[in-house]
This record gives sequence, C-alpha cells and structure tokens, in this order.
Amino acid sequence: MAKKKRKREQPPESPIAGFLRRNQKWGRRIGITGALVAVLAAIWFVADPFGGAPTAIDANGEEVDAGPIDWEGATVQANGLAQNFLLPDYDRRAVRLEEFEGKAVFVNFWASWCGPCEREMPNIIQIAEDFPDDVVVLAINRGESQGTAMNWTRSRNFREDLPNFYWLLDERESVWRKYNEGSGMPQSFFLDSDGVIRRDVARGLEYDEMLSAMERALGFGRPDASAQ
Repeated sequence: MAKKKRKREQPPESPIAGFLRRNQKWGRRIGITGALVAVLAAIWFVADPFGGAPTAIDANGEEVDAGPIDWEGATVQANGLAQNFLLPDYDRRAVRLEEFEGKAVFVNFWASWCGPCEREMPNIIQIAEDFPDDVVVLAINRGESQGTAMNWTRSRNFREDLPNFYWLLDERESVWRKYNEGSGMPQSFFLDSDGVIRRDVARGLEYDEMLSAMERALGFGRPDASAQ
C-alpha cells in the first residue's frame, strides 16, 4: 500500500504579508502614493520655494542679494522718502533705486495676470520716451518667474531698449510688501529727484494722469528745480 505524501508545512505568515495578501489593492495604492511623494519631493527640492533670497549681479560681477535695502526714514507715505531696494533686471544685473538720485523716478508694480497692467504699460513706456533725460521708469514684476515676466513683455513687443526704462523682477515680492498697503494692482509711485514720493496710485492710469504726476514730481526735489 502506497504511502501518502505528507504536505510540507509552510512557515507562518507575517502579519504584514498577510495584510498585503488580503488587501492587494491597498498595496498597489501605497506603492503609487510613495512614488508620487518622491516625485513631489524632488520638484520641491529643485524649486526651493523657501530657499535663499533671489540674487543679482552687480557692476563688479559679484552676486548680491536682491530685495529691500535699509534706508533710515523710508516710508511709502506721500511726501515721505521712498524705500530703497535692489532688484535684478531681465539679464540678472543689479539695479538699485538709489542709483537714480537726481532724477524723477516712476516706480510701477505689474504682473502678467493683471489686465489693467497690460493696458497701461504702453503709456508708461511713452513716459520714458517723452522724458529721456529727466525720468527713470522702474517696471517691477510682482511675484513671478523671470521666464513668465520676459514672455509677457516680449509677446507684446514692449520695448526693452530704452536706456531710462528698466524691467525688474521682484520674485519673492519682498519689495512689493514694503510698498504695498493692501491696495490693488497695478500700483504706481512717482518720486521726485530726492527720492520723495509725490504721488501713489493703486489702479490703472491713463497717459494724462501719468504725465501730470510726473511733471509734479519733476517740480520738486533739487533746489535748482524749484528756484525758478
């Protein structure tokens, strides 16, 4: 009489293996979730949203931090000294507000998602064209990447060749936070030749309004500008 083969005893199943066997779908979901977390972590690491401050390259070829610059007595109030700052242009070159002492400065904050910003920008460029020797325009993109800002400018064929017009990047909105008082967009500041704010407006402007504010700023400041 043939002997029956005895079944080989299997080792006891671990609790984790048993759970995965009984819940195979959960296992797949856990694997997919883990892969997604890894991908997101890699994107987060590369983007570095809370990393070091944005930088620019100064005239000596050195990398410098961008953002507000301490300036005693600075404010965003009318008839107060404007907050100094350093920001990169589209070529990452450092531009400081204080460089333009002696000239009236038109500071404008804009963004690609802002409809009024787009409508008023040709008028802002026109101001720079009309006052090539006495006025400097600083068009500051608020909170967007260099690529987004440049694509917006160039897709609309806005001029980038004016020597008194600077396209600047405030990628972390650090300068915007110094100037903004909870107002809307766009926001414009008209500074006299001493860096004093003579008018600020938190809406889109027509050319005549810009011209009036700029002429007012030009009438203040240096003694030789008001002595007549």
